[in-house]
Formats: sequence, C-alpha cells, structure tokens
Amino acid sequence: MAEKIQTPQPPAQFRLRDFTSHDLPALAALLDQIFPDEPISLEQLEHHERTYPAGNPRLRLAAETEDGQVVGFGECERPYMTAQPDFFGVFVAVDEAWQHRGIGQALLAAVTPFAEQHGFRKLHCGCRENSANSVRFLDRAGFRQIGIRFESALDLRSFDETPFLAKVERVKAAGYEVITLAEARKQDSEADLRLYEVFAATVVDVPFPGGVRAEPNYEMFRAGTLDAPNTTADGIFIVRHEGRMVALTTLELLPNGLGITGTTGVLAARR
Repeated sequence: MAEKIQTPQPPAQFRLRDFTSHDLPALAALLDQIFPDEPISLEQLEHHERTYPAGNPRLRLAAETEDGQVVGFGECERPYMTAQPDFFGVFVAVDEAWQHRGIGQALLAAVTPFAEQHGFRKLHCGCRENSANSVRFLDRAGFRQIGIRFESALDLRSFDETPFLAKVERVKAAGYEVITLAEARKQDSEADLRLYEVFAATVVDVPFPGGVRAEPNYEMFRAGTLDAPNTTADGIFIVRHEGRMVALTTLELLPNGLGITGTTGVLAARR
C-alpha cells in the first residue's frame, strides 16, 4: 500500500520553555494520543513526578503556541534504572495536529546538548516500528536501530487454560505454591523486601535492546511496582517453595481493561 503523502504545513509559531508540573494534564493527553491502546492517567504522571529520584539529571521542555497551548514535549535524562553508563535517554512527542512544522526538530535540538554537558555522547530513544513518521524522524536525526523489543497480546475471553493445567499440578506436586503479595504480607511483615530480592536477582538477566541491563534499587521498585496507581497487591503473584520466594510476576491494570505483565522472573537455580 502506498504511503500517505504528508501535506506541507506552514511554519508553526511556538516557543520552547521549561516543563512544569502544571503541564502534566497536557502531557497525559499527548501520550494518550500517541499510545491510545495504553492510556495513562494524570494520577500515574503525578505519582511518577513525586517519586522521580532526586538528583538524577534530566531536562524537560514544553513547546507552546502563541495562545498557550502545549503541543510538544521533549526530555533528556540519565536512565536511572539501568546499568548502562555511556548514554542518556531522549524522548520527543508532538501533537498530531502540529507535526511536520519543525517542532520536534526544535525540541530534539534543544534537549540534546544536555547530555553533552554531562559528558555523554550517545542518546537512546525508542518508538513503535509501525509509526512511519517516528521512524523517519529518528533516522533523519542520525539514530540507528540497535534492537527490537517484542510485545505479545492474549485475549482472555478466548484463552484456554487446559494445556497448562498439567504443568500447574506438576509444580504443586513438587512443593511449589502460588500466592499473591496480599497473602504474603499477612504472613510476613518483610514480604515486600523478600519480593524485591527476587526481583533484583532476576531483572538483571533481562536483555534490553542495545545490551542494556537493569540496575535495580528498592526505592524505585516500590515506586514503580508496589505503590504505583495501577498495581495492587492482589495482582502481584509469587511462587514459594518451602516458604521461600523463588519467582514473581506482576500485573498492571489500565483503565481501558488492558492488563500488562511486568517483570516475570524465576531465580536461576529454579529455572
């Protein structure tokens, strides 16, 4: 199918300014426009704002029209959840109605020097591969693909658990049990910390594009998993053997009825 030809747009009258917490509603609307199947709430953004690690370098800018409408967002930051020491992360988004007017290029050009000021010469950015505009924008800016992160979807309405039942029984017969974090907390006041130990031991084995590895810490685990607005202790599942946690998986529930699995990990000796 032929690619849709973009109609040239007149130059946009806009200015770049520092992003503030007052821009969070506009950012939520912009992210929902870009990722409509994974809506984000203002509550989620406010939670992230409160729990962002103090002192971690980042620069955020908003693109604003003459009448005060926020139509773009740019960010450059040191990734605080990875052990990759040689790059900064960058993110640029522009309202669909204001694209192809140079706003994205202006935002990228404005935030890029922030990484250089901190001694970094590489920028890491991601986009969806089915977004031709995003791929073209990054390609023209000099970015090169270093990997693909695949996602899979399961329709629970048609899911047949029958092929898995025998495996479940085999695991139970070997002395393993599956419980929720809510249940574990009733039995162990240190359940959150025990769960983090499993998370930290397993998430470092997850390969991300470009060879990036996670660098877990308890505060960020609490903020991103245990205390996040879309997670609940009833949706965090744990496997125990002889009372010891050996595996976990987490579930994030979005407002549109979509569930997203987070880290699923099993201690190396139990795999």
